[in-house]
Amino acid sequence: MIPSMAVVACSVTAGIPSALAHGDREPLVSSTGLWPWSSDVLIGLTIAAILFWRGSVRRAGKGSPVSRGRAVFFSSGLGAVFLALQTPLDVIAGHMFSVHQVQHLLLRGVAPMLLMLSLPSGPLTAGFPTAIRRRFVAPMMRNNGVQSIFGFLTRLLVCTTLYVTSLYFWQLPVYHDAALINTTLHYVMHISMLAAGMLFFWSLFNAAFPPWGPPFSHRIVMLGASMFANIPLGAIITLKESIAYSAYDLRGRWSNLEPLTDELLGGLVMWIPGSMMGLITMLLLIRHWGRAEEKLELRRQRGFLLPASDRAAPQAIGENSESSRRIRSAWGLALIPLAVFAGLMALAVWLDR
Repeated sequence: MIPSMAVVACSVTAGIPSALAHGDREPLVSSTGLWPWSSDVLIGLTIAAILFWRGSVRRAGKGSPVSRGRAVFFSSGLGAVFLALQTPLDVIAGHMFSVHQVQHLLLRGVAPMLLMLSLPSGPLTAGFPTAIRRRFVAPMMRNNGVQSIFGFLTRLLVCTTLYVTSLYFWQLPVYHDAALINTTLHYVMHISMLAAGMLFFWSLFNAAFPPWGPPFSHRIVMLGASMFANIPLGAIITLKESIAYSAYDLRGRWSNLEPLTDELLGGLVMWIPGSMMGLITMLLLIRHWGRAEEKLELRRQRGFLLPASDRAAPQAIGENSESSRRIRSAWGLALIPLAVFAGLMALAVWLDR
């Protein structure tokens, strides 16, 4: 089936292009400061919250209630999107590189992580009106083409590459500056970061544990690779000695903070909070792994057997073939650090220019 990421993305991002890019949008001035109230964002977040609430009530009525923890995670994820797009943070981000990185951390990391931790596929699907769910949602989730595309995008190697690329690509000065000036491109920047984050964290916290889901050892390797990506990028931006992002001067700096100091702080945001969030995710993933092992052991105690194809695979394929498969998997996992290194070298060249 199509997992929760697609439903969450449609609910949260429905009709919010104006709020995902700073562009030339003028914020509303109120007694509390600059608040970029956008009906598009508020409607999208409200729809997502209502769907989750309706679905939770329906599942509780059928004897499969949604835990309070999952509801808290989902609400916090929506809150992170609200914080990034509907508070003065969004306004200031268009004029300060460091604040912009805080916004990106929320959209690319914090919000997707919290939303996917809530495992919202069941509640969100159940939250749709019956007619809509049967006529549109269910056929889409069963569509072979959609399932194939989503299955490819959520492969660990693919989604991790997209997640790391969304960080490196948009930090290249030429693209970062262009997105800051062009409203449409800035919209694409934020949407791509949000989508890449949701794909990545969906794969990490996939409720399907082995042999039906990806091995947890592979998930941890991919998470480690994404954490490694923050460190060299943040270090380069922090330690460089020249201004790299000139578009903030064109738009006007928010404060008297020196541009180089602003970029130094932005690099630290990527370097330290970004890496710390990765460590928190690692702890949550290990906890998720432990719970999955407990559920699998409980199934074994109840006499539940693995699918015949999985149990017969080692005998049918042979130890040599199994060893070859593991070697190929190891080489595949090794591509992530290599890709990060290549991105680092490319970024260093751009910053040097």
